[in-house]
This record gives sequence, C-alpha cells and structure tokens, in this order.
Amino acid sequence: MPNARRSAEALNEADVLGVRLQSCAAWCDLLVHVLALPKSGPIDPDARRILRLSSPAQVKVLLRPLHPGPDNSGQVSPLDGLDAVEEFFASLSWSDSMYGWKFVDDPSLTSHWPDRPSLTIDLRLAAGSHTLFWFSECGREEDGGPAAYSIEGTVAFEDLQVLRADQTPQPLDQFTADADRYWKALHGRDDRLSVTAQRAAQSGTPSWRSYTRNAVAVTGPSGPGTTTPDPS
Repeated sequence: MPNARRSAEALNEADVLGVRLQSCAAWCDLLVHVLALPKSGPIDPDARRILRLSSPAQVKVLLRPLHPGPDNSGQVSPLDGLDAVEEFFASLSWSDSMYGWKFVDDPSLTSHWPDRPSLTIDLRLAAGSHTLFWFSECGREEDGGPAAYSIEGTVAFEDLQVLRADQTPQPLDQFTADADRYWKALHGRDDRLSVTAQRAAQSGTPSWRSYTRNAVAVTGPSGPGTTTPDPS
C-alpha cells in the first residue's frame, strides 16, 4: 500500500500548525503534532513531525469564519499566498485537532467546499497521485473579541516522508506503529497514558506554535479519544 495511505490513521487527532512550500516546489511540508507511543519507555516528549509531500502538483486552502448555524461555516476569506497562510497560523490563540481517521485520497472530504476556495496554487500540469486533506478549527483575539475560524486544505502530491522536527527521517513503519500503539494503549488504559504520565511528558514540550497546548487524552463513557486541555 502506498506510503500516503498507510499514514492516514496516524494523523487522527493530529494538530496542523503550518504549511510550507519548498522554494523550488520539490516538496510541501505540513507541520503537525501527533499522538504517538514508542514501543517501550515513556511518551516521546516531542510530538512535532513534518509530513513532507513530494512533487506537489496543487495546494488549496479554504479559510472561513465559524458561525452558529446548520452548516457552521461563514464567508470565504481570501488569501494572497502561503505567506498569508503562515501569518494566519502565527496569529492564532488556540487550535483544535483533526478528527475522522480519513485524510488521504477521499474526494468526499472536500465535497462541501465552494467552487473557489481562499487560495489555489497550481505547481505542475500533471495531477498528483495522492491528495492529503487537513483541517483545523481555531481562533484568535480580534478587535471585537474572540473570533473562531475553520482552515482546511489539500495538497496533491506523489509520495510522503515523515521527519522529526530536526529533519531526521522517521521510518513510516515506526510512525504508523507508534500511532496504532497509542490508541490501543489508550483503550487498554496503559499506565504510560495515565493523566499524570501525559502531563509529565508534556512538561517543557517543544511546539511548532507558542499558543499550542497539548491535550491530555483520557478514556470515558464514549470510548477512547476524549481530550482535556493541559492546564499547566
């Protein structure tokens, strides 16, 4: 199975914190925080990962304010380029994680999009072999008070590589296994994922963004995956 599809489940409950295109457009990087549990020992205190999408053909971004209502969406906010996307991420006060388990090669994930999103960058004539969908529900302080937004995007690309924050490659098998182990451990109430252990692992945790606070995942009546903010 292609690398892109194998990585999809490992992105559930990941935080998306930036999109950066390499100067020659050889790749597009998605900056994320992931849920991962190593084979042994405590939780890895550095959840930062780079999803490096090779030979990107097209990048799209949809930014909209969130409003109460049936569709929970507002007017499309235009973006001049990826520098504007970076400025938006840098301006945030909070952001939530992705959910849904499916993020790769699924056209239905953008079926709700308008015909013209906030930004479209065409990089190659040929379509990419795969498409990765990402999103974040987020917010910031504005003159009128707190404002909530939805930012979503897609990247059409050829293959995917996972890197740690220092650019060290992480084998895809390890990346996916760590994610699978995390969810099994959460469901099995592994002591390494106790609230105390998670908060200890997050003490001084490096982050892609200063506003990001890693959530503490707990099990509850509805099953694993419930998160609570880390108050530290």
